[in-house]
Amino acid sequence: MTKEVLALGLTLFVHVVGMLALIWALFLDDDNRPDWRGWFRLDDDTPPEPQPGPSGDRLPLPDAKPSRVRLREPGRVADLLPRPSRRPAHPPERTPERTPERS
Repeated sequence: MTKEVLALGLTLFVHVVGMLALIWALFLDDDNRPDWRGWFRLDDDTPPEPQPGPSGDRLPLPDAKPSRVRLREPGRVADLLPRPSRRPAHPPERTPERTPERS
């Protein structure tokens, strides 16, 4: 048996097993269907632990800077930002350097 045939057979086997599992899950009664939420060990009844925030004496943070543009103000954002510099109208022309021909 070559490696290609073995790889195709393994792929076919995995797809058949997946199809059988899907059909099994679809045709079960609601009473006999396993609850997928039981697969995970998370307790939904307890609230998550709060994340520690910055301490009160360090607000605002030392590296905080205000934004250049306030998006809540009326007007266009493009009017508040500077326009980028344009390219020169024509690139400088290059003059070819000629070398003496070899004979």
